[in-house]
Amino acid sequence: MRGNVKKTYILIAVTLLAILLIPTRIAQAHGQPVITVQPSVASAGSQIMVKGSEMEPGEIFAISLEGIGGSIPLGETTAIGEGEEGGFETEFTIPEDTPPGSYSVRAATEEGEVAEIDLTVTAPTSQASSDPATIQEPSGELHQIYRSKPFGQVIGAGTIALVSGLVGLWLVLSRK
Repeated sequence: MRGNVKKTYILIAVTLLAILLIPTRIAQAHGQPVITVQPSVASAGSQIMVKGSEMEPGEIFAISLEGIGGSIPLGETTAIGEGEEGGFETEFTIPEDTPPGSYSVRAATEEGEVAEIDLTVTAPTSQASSDPATIQEPSGELHQIYRSKPFGQVIGAGTIALVSGLVGLWLVLSRK
C-alpha cells in the first residue's frame, strides 16, 4: 500500500510539472500579417488608427469590422516598406450607424492572408454611456457583452480545474 501512495504522488508531481510546462501563448508563424488598433474602444462615427506589420510591400488589405450582424467595410490600404518588411498605418472612420458591441477589425488580402484584432464600438459620443455594450440578438433580445475577465478569476478557474483533475486522478489510482 505504501508503494502505491508513493507512485501516486510521483505521478501527480509529474502530471503537475507537465501541465506547468505547456506553453500558454500560441506563437505566430513568421511572416503572418499582424494588426493593432487604437483606441480599442471607439464610438460610432469616430476614427480609429489601424497599424499593420509583417506584410509584403505592395500588398493591398481590405479593412472591415466583423460582428454578429455581419461585415462593415471600412476601406482599403496598401502595405509600404523596403525589402521584405512592410506595413501600413491608416485611419478609418467607423460609420455612425454602427450598432454598439464587440467587433473584430479584419485586414484581409485577396490571396487569403488575414489579421484580426478586437474592437469595442460604443454609441456615438453624444449618446455614449459607461454601461456595458449591448447588441440585439436575432431573437430580438438584448445581450450584454462582457469581453474580459479579471486575471484573478481566470487563475482561480484554472486552479480549480487543475486541482479537480489531480483529485480525480488520485481517486482513480487509489482504487487499484
